[in-house]
Order: sequence, then C-alpha cells, then structure tokens
Amino acid sequence: MKPIISGSGIRGVFGRSLTVGDVLDYASAFGVLCGKGPVVVGMDTRSSGPAVKAAVFAGLMSVGCDPLDLGVVTTPTVQLEAAGNGISGGVAITSSHNPAEWNALKLVGPDGVFLRTDARKKLMEILEAGADHVDFTGVGKPGTVEGALERHVKGILALPLAVSDGRPLKVVLDVVGGTAASFAPMLMEMLNVEYTVVNPSMTPDGDFPRGAEPLPDNLRQLSDAVVAEKADVGFAFDPDGDRLALVDESGRAVGEDFTVALALETVLAHRPGPAVVNLSTSMLADDAAARHGCRVYRSPVGEVNVVEEMERRDSYIGGEGNGGVIDRTFHAGRDSGVAIAYTVAFLRSNPGITLGTWVDGFPRYVMVKRKIGFKGDFDSLRRRLVKTFGIPDDDRDGLWYERSGGWLHMRSSGTEPVVRFIAENLDADYIENDYGKFLKAMESCVE
Repeated sequence: MKPIISGSGIRGVFGRSLTVGDVLDYASAFGVLCGKGPVVVGMDTRSSGPAVKAAVFAGLMSVGCDPLDLGVVTTPTVQLEAAGNGISGGVAITSSHNPAEWNALKLVGPDGVFLRTDARKKLMEILEAGADHVDFTGVGKPGTVEGALERHVKGILALPLAVSDGRPLKVVLDVVGGTAASFAPMLMEMLNVEYTVVNPSMTPDGDFPRGAEPLPDNLRQLSDAVVAEKADVGFAFDPDGDRLALVDESGRAVGEDFTVALALETVLAHRPGPAVVNLSTSMLADDAAARHGCRVYRSPVGEVNVVEEMERRDSYIGGEGNGGVIDRTFHAGRDSGVAIAYTVAFLRSNPGITLGTWVDGFPRYVMVKRKIGFKGDFDSLRRRLVKTFGIPDDDRDGLWYERSGGWLHMRSSGTEPVVRFIAENLDADYIENDYGKFLKAMESCVE
C-alpha cells in the first residue's frame, strides 16, 4: 500500500500505507526542497506521532536542515511559525480528521501556505530522483521553539474585529483529545469567555474519544453539555485544530458550513469585498455575503486552492465548508481560532441575537455528503458520470453541476480512497434522484 498524496501533503495508515521509511523519504525530499536551514515541526496527539516525528527529524537532518520542535500544536500554529523570519518551511504531523490509526505530513512552504503546485511537482521530482544526503560535516542540528501557541493566540487577539470585552459568554469546548486541548482554553481566557471542556484527552488505547471529524453525529456529548451548562455556543474541533463546528444554545449541531457563513457575516459587515470558498461549500456563504452586497467566488477543494483563488480575487476572507475559516490579514490558512474569534465577536456585537436565531434566518438547505470506497481510475468514472449527468458547469475539481435550487459535486478524495458525492438543494428529493444516478454510474464503472 502507498500513501495518499494531495495538496495538503501525504497520509496513510501508520505501519501499513505510511511507514517510517516513507516518512524518512518524504522528509528528506522536503528538506532538499526547502534548502539548508531551519524547518519547524509540530504534531497532534496520535500515538504514532513521536515515531513519525523522529523520522521527520532524521530525514531533515540528513539533507542539512535544522528541524525545530514546536511540540503538540495546531496545524495553523505550524503555518504561522513556518512564515517566520529565516524559516525555510514547516511540517505538521497530523492526519487531521482521519481516525487515530492514520497519520500524515502536511508540508508548509516559507510563506505559511501548504505546498503550491510548482513546489509539489518539484517535491515529486526529488522523491523520484532520491535526495542527496550530506556527510557528517553538514548534518543538520535539532532544536526546539518555545511559545508558539502563545504567539498564535496573541495574533488572533490582535485582529481588528476580535472582541475581548462586552457581553458575558459561556461556551463548551469539545477538543476531541487533540491539539485544541491546550490552544482553545488559552484563547478563551484571553477573550474573557467562560468555558468548560469535554473530551480533553485521547483514550488509554490511543484512540480519539469520539469520531475525529466534527460532524453532527459525533457531537452528541457536546450538545448535551451545552444544554446542561446553559452555554451560548459549543465549539467542536478536529484533532489538528484547523476546523471548527458549531453547536447552538439549544444543543443543535448546526453543521460546519455555518462556521464559514458566520465569519463572512462578521467580517464583510465591517470590511466589504470578495470572498472565496470551495466548490463543496454551502450556499449559506453566498447568502451571508449577499447581505453585505458582496460576491463569493469558488475554488477547487483544498486549502491551498482556496488561498490561491483568494490571491487572484484580492480576497481576504473565505474558507471551506468543513468549518475552515481563512483570514489572509492574519495568515493564509484555515484556523479554528480565527473562527472562534469571529463567532465571539458576532455574539458580543449582537447581544439580542443567539446563534440559533441567526441560523434560523437562513434558507433551509438540505446538504448531503456521502462517500463510496473507490480504488479505481477516476478518469474512467468521470466519463461514465459525464455520460449520465452531461457536461459539468465546472470541471476544475471533479464534476460540479448547478441544479435548480442547488448544486451537485462529485470528486475523487485527496485524503481517503473514496469518491465523494456532495449535494445541496432546497429539495431533498432532487438530491436523492441524483444520488441514485451516481450509484448506478459507480456500479457500471466497477463492472
């Protein structure tokens, strides 16, 4: 088995599709790409993290780079540190929303952005050719960096719209035993928000205490805690802290897409301009932007793709419908802390509005996200899907179709061996009809 390679790096099941040898090779190649110099390295809380980190350090040092250990930190923290003066790049050791048996390397350039197209191409060329390892006179030296989380939190507090006073708020944090366990409480204290925490640590057997992805089905404990604590909002994280899902004051898990919509609502009210989300993001983003006379542009799925579209459109706010908010005035990456700051700012700036009443002010879209295991050739499936659905309205990332009352997106995943079916519509029957056609096309392709 081989690792999965995507715009966010490489990932696989540790010891099977991602071995220590794979990590060593990729880290060595990344070190060559970075050039000799310091590379920051952070990780999440997976039990395989220390083994992967050791291989990353060895690979980087073997080509003359100096790895700097950030410890257990969020992925956006790694991105911020990678963009620091004199830093050549960064590695976040995390498989994000994947289960605990997975791990990955998210590779970050010196601009704090996941590797762009040219850099990914160069990395693959280095991997194929093999890295040139240095001798004992040029081997890199390991080091540590202190205070990365504190710098991250202070940066969020320095955002013009961040509000640390005003209406008292109470929240519940579901940190899924991940990197937010240290980061989120620190941010709450700096924002003067009262908080309680659920799922503070990994289980004794090294698993996450709930499903790693902050989907509504995984948030029952958080929902119950919000009601029991009479909290204003619940914040749910993924293990590496770049995504945020919301639970309203009634305990309703409102879905990740409302996270981005709320950030757009908050920012565009004070700083109008274009916004960017990916092709699989809810029309809620368009609705939120339209309230302030602003337009939303769409990019292929993947953080780096959203960032590059934001650069093309001169946009400073955007994100992905999985709960990842990006504010380029701070840094060009998804950041759960930024999402929290804007949620808090919205609630404090609108004391007569609860999260639930704000959510209820939007159309009742039906969003369906399904995935089917698929290890075949997506190009052959693409041809079958085009024969079934016709010429797509957008083919930059799989097949995207505009529909009456919504849209349909079918694409090969970059993080799992699956094909994703994502659709949104005011009419659920429309989606189910399309899904039936999708399944038949999948069956025909397999046959």
